Amino acid sequence: MEAGARGEAGERLVPLSLRDMTYACRVLTPRRRTGGEPLVLIGGALQDMYSWPRLERRLTAHTTVVLMDLPGTGNAGDLAAGAGFEVLAEAARYAIDRLALGPVNVLGASYGAPIAYRLAQSYPDRVARLLLAGATPRVGPRLTAVVRQGLALVGTAGSRPAAEPERRAYARNVVDMLVNSATRQEVAQGPAVARLLERQLLRTSQSAALRYAACHERLLDTDLYPPGGISGVPALVFTGEHDCASSPAENAAVAATIDGCAFALIRDADHMAHLERDAEYADLVTRFLRDESVRGLPYCRYPGVRP
Repeated sequence: MEAGARGEAGERLVPLSLRDMTYACRVLTPRRRTGGEPLVLIGGALQDMYSWPRLERRLTAHTTVVLMDLPGTGNAGDLAAGAGFEVLAEAARYAIDRLALGPVNVLGASYGAPIAYRLAQSYPDRVARLLLAGATPRVGPRLTAVVRQGLALVGTAGSRPAAEPERRAYARNVVDMLVNSATRQEVAQGPAVARLLERQLLRTSQSAALRYAACHERLLDTDLYPPGGISGVPALVFTGEHDCASSPAENAAVAATIDGCAFALIRDADHMAHLERDAEYADLVTRFLRDESVRGLPYCRYPGVRP
């Protein structure tokens, strides 16, 4: 159904259903005709399909953008507790087929990266180019501790919401991971983005917190990327140079599993680079989608990081 227009793009909201899963996607179409494949954006565990306004405005100047509320996120239906990333990759594949988009470009960010990776690995004919932002082969000890703190805090459905001091302590710990507390003054808009995220977390309802916890629990104690790697799909892995939720070395380790993968770090940014340096983030993505070189950009570093 039509959901009106947003910015310079026409917008369509498409409900989807696969087996017992209900979910939806937004299709943003540029008003001016553009070439190239559409870009499917699969976001993080704390995001939904309306969480990327800055980026969508920049990207829809160049291409059709599809944003998804996959099962268990946003306003989509719940995802079974035992369901893994392969189920979410199948749901994304079904959406692409249902929309008859043909091969698409796919950007998976943070929690969305393992989904995008599986999509390209299992359905390479559906993926023209793969971009992964903020990827890690396995969640590290510090982030694992923060996730477990959140799981203990929300309890189960019907639990009484945690006390205000506990919620604030948890919110600060999450923000310190997403906007690196050790280098925050070196990150473009770092303090402002940190304040924004903390306010967002403190406003989270108990039901939304339970959903976030379920997503985060899916990340724990497991290898996030299946063996076998990816070949035959042009790929770019990138993150902010100060990312501590998924370090540069961890992103490089994921890039090493993809044949011919490009790798870059955005300067003066961390895990939240899409908020901190949105113009540069969009430029990097757009260059890659146009098959232009992503080397030698003034806002990127290209370290010889090896896993």
